[in-house]
Amino acid sequence: MNKLTKLKIAVLGCGYVGLPLIIELSKHFSVLGFDIDQSRIKELKSFIDRNGDYSAKEVREAEVAFSFDKQKLKGFDVFIVAVPTPVLNDRPDLSCLIDAAQTVSSSLSSGNCVIFESTVSPGCTRNVCLPILEKGSGLKAGKDFLLAYSPERINPGDQSHALSKVAKVVSGLDDKSLRFVTRLYEKIVPSIHEAESLEVAEASKLLENIQRDVNIALLNELQFCFDKMGISMDSVLKSASTKWNFSRYHPGLVGGHCVPVDPYYMLDAAKQFGINLPLIVQARKTNEEVVIKFYRKILRNLKFPYTSSCVLINGLSFKPHVPDLRNSQVPYLKRMLEQNGIKVDIYDPNVKTDVAKKSFGIDLLEKKPLPDNYHLIVSPYDLSIKKGRGILDCASVTEAVDDGGDAAAGGGNNDFGKL
Repeated sequence: MNKLTKLKIAVLGCGYVGLPLIIELSKHFSVLGFDIDQSRIKELKSFIDRNGDYSAKEVREAEVAFSFDKQKLKGFDVFIVAVPTPVLNDRPDLSCLIDAAQTVSSSLSSGNCVIFESTVSPGCTRNVCLPILEKGSGLKAGKDFLLAYSPERINPGDQSHALSKVAKVVSGLDDKSLRFVTRLYEKIVPSIHEAESLEVAEASKLLENIQRDVNIALLNELQFCFDKMGISMDSVLKSASTKWNFSRYHPGLVGGHCVPVDPYYMLDAAKQFGINLPLIVQARKTNEEVVIKFYRKILRNLKFPYTSSCVLINGLSFKPHVPDLRNSQVPYLKRMLEQNGIKVDIYDPNVKTDVAKKSFGIDLLEKKPLPDNYHLIVSPYDLSIKKGRGILDCASVTEAVDDGGDAAAGGGNNDFGKL
């Protein structure tokens, strides 16, 4: 594979991580986008990106082949695995990764390279993925095929830190694998950092998001403390940020594909070595409890009995300005409020109404509502609560809309919104 321009590359997983890789790599190579989600493949063949990151024009101009047929993976030189690695009952769920590795193994040939981008615990590429590839293909890693790991750094909705604009960490099973993956990714990113081992690269990805979880937990804890003291968190942050070495984070509900998930991969790996990580455990606990504390704060700002109250939640996605609903805590907040008889509406112009209905059974408001129709307007992104007049009968709120209203949809402009 000395002549990179002639490479045929298959990317397994056409989601938030896979599609940017597909689009960028297609500018230099022949690329196939593979996904077991047939509806996703059908949409991409029609140039539709349901995540909203790419326009129809951008998908069309990429000239990429898309398929859900495993037989189409035969004859490729490079396989990049970018599938979800969620948690199940607070434990790593590697089912998608294992399935993808098995799929690759059946199409793997001598001289190929396999690159994993999915977030995993240190040692996973070497101890889980490598044996699967060798067993299914009958080939030997390092001898017959190259093996590399390069953690994804996709931040949905953040075009200023798109794949083509940020540094990429790469690692290889051996020097040959490392040299190859470096040369490959140099085609699509501005700079490369070569990690000393697969495990270093895997651990670096976890650290990137665990440090965010821990710091946000600190801000969330102080948020409710400052509330009782009558001190504005925003004002405190503005003052503290004037110090040169202050790292600015913001309080809020923690959702998404990385920050609430990655700590569990580190905790699971540490447990195998008999190591406890109490700070990481407490940070997760703190951030998971924020939704309950926020719910109680909302109740304190309403009059009892709550059955006459109307609350508007500005945002359903896990962060502002994106359609991404993964691990959003807003549905849980809505259910808790409704159990008290409160009328709850949600407005999020970035999320399609049919997707919200299918995912959570939630009927999103289709037009921007009047703030005066609600007793409270709350944001899950910065835990802000604004008082409205609540002058209308709650039953009529959904119908009373105004396209020129001043309600801020999608929350504030803060670091938490960039998770």
